[in-house]
Amino acid sequence: MVVRDAARWITSPPATGDLAEARPLTARNYVMLWGALSMSLLVFVPGAYLVPALHLRDALAVAVLGSAAGASVLAAVAALAARRRRNTVGLLSSALGVPAGTVIATILLLRHIVWATFTLAFAANVAAHVPGLGGSKMLWAIALGALAMALALLPTRTFIERWLGWFAFWIGLLLIAMITFTGLTSYGVPVLHDADGMGGWPTRAQGFDLIAALPLLWLPVVADYANGARAPRDAGVGAFAGAGVFTAWYAIVGMMWVFTVSAGDVAGFISQIPIGAGALVIVIALQSNAIAANMYAASQAGGRFGYRWFRPVLVVAGVLAGALVVATDALGVEDLAMLLASLFLPLFAVVLARNLLPDAPRVLSWLSWFAGVAAYGWINPGDVRYWRDALHFVFATVLRAPFPLGGDLTPLPATAVSFAVAAGGYLLLASIWSAGPKAREIGVSVWQSAR
Repeated sequence: MVVRDAARWITSPPATGDLAEARPLTARNYVMLWGALSMSLLVFVPGAYLVPALHLRDALAVAVLGSAAGASVLAAVAALAARRRRNTVGLLSSALGVPAGTVIATILLLRHIVWATFTLAFAANVAAHVPGLGGSKMLWAIALGALAMALALLPTRTFIERWLGWFAFWIGLLLIAMITFTGLTSYGVPVLHDADGMGGWPTRAQGFDLIAALPLLWLPVVADYANGARAPRDAGVGAFAGAGVFTAWYAIVGMMWVFTVSAGDVAGFISQIPIGAGALVIVIALQSNAIAANMYAASQAGGRFGYRWFRPVLVVAGVLAGALVVATDALGVEDLAMLLASLFLPLFAVVLARNLLPDAPRVLSWLSWFAGVAAYGWINPGDVRYWRDALHFVFATVLRAPFPLGGDLTPLPATAVSFAVAAGGYLLLASIWSAGPKAREIGVSVWQSAR
């Protein structure tokens, strides 16, 4: 009986839980959602990379501008999803065509599982390295994975209002406020930051990419939460304020006082905060949210294959992520995770552009997407060997172009170029296509009047 009831619940559609909530989500809810997801210990690491390569003034500007740019795109997608009442698969299918929905859902599933694995591996490594907590990476992977799966199975409003709104958001806010106050009063500006930038990696453009990528990583997830908003403004304002403010704040603190380059460094920093067992609370509050959000998004992508697949896919994604962390060095999937992220930025740029000119053939969306992906890869090909080799063959061997274009060859960040190429390319092609019939009518009219 128990097994039968559990099986019936697992295969029941989310309309009996997640999507059947009475009250829509407000801007305050979304500030807490995206603020909590942005307040990750992982954000300290890109911030710490900015110095001493950049001058402090430049590093601060990169942190603020990168966070604002990434959050702006996230907010635009959130508002569009709220207006259309579509999740990520529905939003992307509207741009590429409904028949592409299955392919999109499959790519999204891969992305969500990879990111759930990476975030779980990072959290388990941090917890295992914090002195006094005890336990191996395997134990923490199982414990945090089970907690994240339980959170992902909660109704969306319960997860946001109760878990984030009553607990996780405030823990993250208290942590960053305490670190900021202690850093300013006890240490001031570190001597290292008084000097001019030493140069090297990252440049300003590469630093912009590092920081802007943090909010942009949530592009394949944002619509899955935004489609339940009270109004598009609530979803957009909440995403911009939550992701923009807290990404910049955490990155700046990482730059100033948290000299981190790995999970072990983050754990060492946390262990220096005089909070004792509170280190466990920090790890749970800040790291379980991202894992749960990726599992929840996996369930939304799984729904493309049938209404009974929502919860089974969530459970499978959670179990698979946990198994990969336990059995492998799952932090090694970071390069693949960043590659998948680079595929989605130009695709969402096309989605936003198509909202302005919606009637053009969808083949133009595909062409613009591919152009945006190519532009990103030309400047920042990443570290996945086969992908980098393929791009090298196209640009260096076939086109005889300098490769990669990033670093000293261009001051432009890959994120901005990729977005501009995809969105601008679509708008240009769609405008030409739309002007075709009108141009023909004008030509016929002129020819007839000339006769």
